[in-house]
Amino acid sequence: MEKTNKITLWSYVITLIVALVILIDFTLPGKVFTEEVVNLEKERQQYYNAGGNYHYSYKLTTAKHNFSVSEDFAKSVQNKKIKYSVSLLFKEINRYSLLSSDKSTSYSFRIVSGLVFPLIVIFAMILAYRYKKKMSTLLFVLQITLLANFIMLLL
Repeated sequence: MEKTNKITLWSYVITLIVALVILIDFTLPGKVFTEEVVNLEKERQQYYNAGGNYHYSYKLTTAKHNFSVSEDFAKSVQNKKIKYSVSLLFKEINRYSLLSSDKSTSYSFRIVSGLVFPLIVIFAMILAYRYKKKMSTLLFVLQITLLANFIMLLL
């Protein structure tokens, strides 16, 4: 029984470290670039549901990076300079803005993968540990998903 508790505790510690690394990478400012937009691609994403069967995604290209942006930002960025920050560890684009604007934006998928999901995992682990709740299946699924998120960030 004690061996199982040690394994569980070590899995919590490793998961906590991975979640904190992802959070720190998202929250630190990173390296800031100021570049002109070279290309902006609009791609139709096809799917089949009641929501209209498609949506558009936008990918912005600069001299050094290419990354997804929101539709509103894509419409305002043609032939302009932008400022964006690249995370220190995973080289992901954390924030971007027009050079002429102080308002920065983060891509929604980056917010979820770098901030929201690691916080959910940490919160669930704290609840399970503090209140001795039997959440082993949920925590296992969250740990595996966090590991997949971490691997995706590394690639």
